[in-house]
Amino acid sequence: MKALRLLISLFVGVVFFSAGSSFAADGKAVVDSKKCGTCHKMQGPSAKTIAELLNRKAPDLFYAGSKFKEAWLVSFLQNPTVLRPAGTVYLNHIKPGEKKDEIVDVKPCAAKLSKDEAEAVAKHLMTLKDASMKSGVIADENFSKAKAKILFTQKEACHGCHRIKADEGGVSCPTLYNAGARLNPDWIYDFMKNPMKYDPKIWMPKRDLSDEDFMLLAKFVASMKE
Repeated sequence: MKALRLLISLFVGVVFFSAGSSFAADGKAVVDSKKCGTCHKMQGPSAKTIAELLNRKAPDLFYAGSKFKEAWLVSFLQNPTVLRPAGTVYLNHIKPGEKKDEIVDVKPCAAKLSKDEAEAVAKHLMTLKDASMKSGVIADENFSKAKAKILFTQKEACHGCHRIKADEGGVSCPTLYNAGARLNPDWIYDFMKNPMKYDPKIWMPKRDLSDEDFMLLAKFVASMKE
């Protein structure tokens, strides 16, 4: 009888432990419990009007699995930092200053998660993909850094909107000095070729470049892992 009671206790303990582990491993459940969808769009489409754009509180995540690297997501979700120096929509965070415009009220948009939660959420986010994006486009890391730097800084002036160092470059768009650790190179290439495909009201222009130049720029950005 005593052995039977012990067996029952162990069974109940295993059931409760399994239920807890199952919840921790359910990334969508964590996303829902943290109410991530109140700020992030977890389903498309992206903003189609200026009014929708101005109301955006955080980046769209319905193609996160195409955009991000899973390992970076796990790390970031445990310790969120500001990736857009002037906020998700910079027009909402700029005010006139005495000598120049000032950035106000910019905070990390993500909730701080435990390691288990971060791993579960990252796995869930990696399932959210853009079906039209081709994989394996960036097949290697070989490129001319000198040629890419001229294209990036002098011809296209990407640093006018993006930070290329912690204290160098523009603030209206996401930082790029850590983009290689954060972004999938194939997504970088696809996004550069047609930014409006992912965000119809984005202020990044669609550039008239050759596939070779887009490839060069994508590899250059993917190499930034500071």
